[in-house]
Amino acid sequence: MELNAVSRSWQRIPVSARAWIRRVAFALLGVYAFYLLAGNVFINTPVGEWTANRKPEKFRIEWGPGYTVWPGRVHVWDVRMKGHAGRATWAVNAARANGRIGILPLLRKTVRVPEVIAVDVTGAVDIGGARRPPLPARPGGWVLQFDRIHSDSIRNGRLGDLVLEGLGSADVGFYKQLRGGALELMPSRAHFESVQLRFGKEALLRDGRIDADFAIARHTREQAPGIAKLLLTDAKLKLDGKAPTLRVEVDPQGRIALANVAGDGRAQIDLGFARGSLTPGSRLRWHTPVTGHDGRGAAFDDALDVALDVDRDMRLVARAPAHAEGRLSLDANLTVRGTQVPLKDPRSLLPRSSGHVVGRWHFASLRWLGNFFDAPWLSLDGAGVVDADVRVVDGRVAGGSRVGVPDVQAVAHVMGNRIAGRAKADGRLDAGPNDEVLPRLDLLMERFDIAADDAPAKPFVQGRNLRLLLESVSGLERQALRQPGAMKQVGQAMRAHLTFANAQVPDLRAYNRYLPNEHLRFDGGAGTLSGDLTLDGAGAIGQGTLGVNARAARMHLAGIALRTDVDIDTKLRRADLKRHTFNIDGTRLALQNVSFTEPGGESRSGWWTRIDLQRARMDWDRPVSIDGRAQIAMKDVGFLLALFSRKKDYPKWMGKLIDSGQAQASGNVRLAGKTLLLNDVHASNQRYDVMARLRLHGKQRDGSLYAKWGVLSCAVAVDDGQRDFHLIKAREWYDAQPRLAP
Repeated sequence: MELNAVSRSWQRIPVSARAWIRRVAFALLGVYAFYLLAGNVFINTPVGEWTANRKPEKFRIEWGPGYTVWPGRVHVWDVRMKGHAGRATWAVNAARANGRIGILPLLRKTVRVPEVIAVDVTGAVDIGGARRPPLPARPGGWVLQFDRIHSDSIRNGRLGDLVLEGLGSADVGFYKQLRGGALELMPSRAHFESVQLRFGKEALLRDGRIDADFAIARHTREQAPGIAKLLLTDAKLKLDGKAPTLRVEVDPQGRIALANVAGDGRAQIDLGFARGSLTPGSRLRWHTPVTGHDGRGAAFDDALDVALDVDRDMRLVARAPAHAEGRLSLDANLTVRGTQVPLKDPRSLLPRSSGHVVGRWHFASLRWLGNFFDAPWLSLDGAGVVDADVRVVDGRVAGGSRVGVPDVQAVAHVMGNRIAGRAKADGRLDAGPNDEVLPRLDLLMERFDIAADDAPAKPFVQGRNLRLLLESVSGLERQALRQPGAMKQVGQAMRAHLTFANAQVPDLRAYNRYLPNEHLRFDGGAGTLSGDLTLDGAGAIGQGTLGVNARAARMHLAGIALRTDVDIDTKLRRADLKRHTFNIDGTRLALQNVSFTEPGGESRSGWWTRIDLQRARMDWDRPVSIDGRAQIAMKDVGFLLALFSRKKDYPKWMGKLIDSGQAQASGNVRLAGKTLLLNDVHASNQRYDVMARLRLHGKQRDGSLYAKWGVLSCAVAVDDGQRDFHLIKAREWYDAQPRLAP
């Protein structure tokens, strides 16, 4: 009946009108047929991809088979897209996609896609490739407007090494004008169930749920370049899932290995971000179990808890109990004023931060700790555990903070010497005047070696319990040091106190690198070295003492070989830093149980002397040089006479001088390079007087000696091995001889 009604209606239409209707219908059918042919040819031949990929270095799209049966509606399979923007490359794949494109907007150079439905979507983003600088903005670019890109089957995504797997859905829309025009990310959302989140091979989250909302306001590249886009971004993130267990394994040497394993931790995040700030009410909770074995093989079970709460300010709390032999613990409570996120300058977060951090961490390198105390001559290196209690006020570490290192490799370079050993260190920050914070480091080397800087593999001193106390010089003290008459060289803001006692010197010949070997050297023996020194911030000695002690040491002194017990107490006070010279007034040298052989072959034993330098200077550079005035006590004058001649060459009565008791002497001593110079030497007691001047330069020996015993007197001239005795008017002859020049 209905067909008959249509037929009668058609018959009532005039013949001419029916002809026009037929023509229009056939025309539309032809257009539709042409569209079917052209559209499907476009989709299923290289023509389509060639048209879409005009700039493959920036964007490329490929697809498999597809079809279109209605203008603007497209169905394709195996879609693959990739692009390059700045330093980031991205790729998105979909097993199937269908969408609708607006036809009329194409006339306005606008590709408007009201809707795209994608199936089985995966994506990846890599950052760090070669940067492609954008071309200058130009007018007239086409507009891409995708109102809704929807998928209910997102399988996984990757951002660098961060991988997300799960069942996801998303609605995304964006607007972009080409040729550097405006960009907008329309209000979009994403939802994931059964989430597995990992970084590389390390699991971060499992059985999780993620909900995200995000949008970026419309802007041009000039208005918001790079990270500044976040200042136009609004976003919300909700996350809930199981966090992994942190497994800690400590070997007997104290090395720590960390790994994430499946566990019963919990992660809960509810964060809002609005144009550069976290929104009030945002919160984060992360609970991670910590298990493992300590260095003795004992098992432990603990947990790490992190919490972030945002209101008018941001408050971060993190806690982990101390186990694993105390190698891993944390108790941190920090408050950051305001809610702004420092996108362009993360360091600007520090002045807004206050609170405290207490804990222990294992560091692969502790070099940063030595740098913190501004002492370039001291380095702390190697892996180690740090025990810290740090107070922070307005981004600055405050007084009362401390840092402890139970075991670290320490190396100190002091005046050409390298002091190295395993140490424990305790550092703290003291409150100084004018709100200054003054770092202080107390370092103890239980065992240490000392070697020359130019021969670090050949230590010549081995000791125990060396202590180095390093502390800051306050601003007020530095001002005082700059006053007229005060010690100069205060550019460094640190000073140090170095002490050690009875360090072993297995071979005293190691000291010969510092001695003028022609006239003073060790030929063998062992001894000990002690030190008590103050150093400045550059590691240079300011003042202190160095002590050398040895028994039955073999020495070579002024051309005479001797065996002796040695006790040297050197008093140092810096005179000139640039020239490495020291005032050594008060230095004492004691030789006991001395045995030696005189030039004539006669042997002596049981001799002794004590030398006190009243006024003296020493040049530290190798070899050491000394110039000063000395007071000398000696058992007898036998050694002094032996410097000038053999005993049998003297008049026989001079032999009685040696048997006439101990003598008190004084004189000027200069030891530099190949020259030993004695001037104005005067030795005497109640029975005799002896005066001498002597210069030794290499193998050359010259000088003069005068001796008086009662009414008898004698003078001797020495000139490069030649001796001339004067028995008549000996004093007049001696007084006529000039002082020896260096």
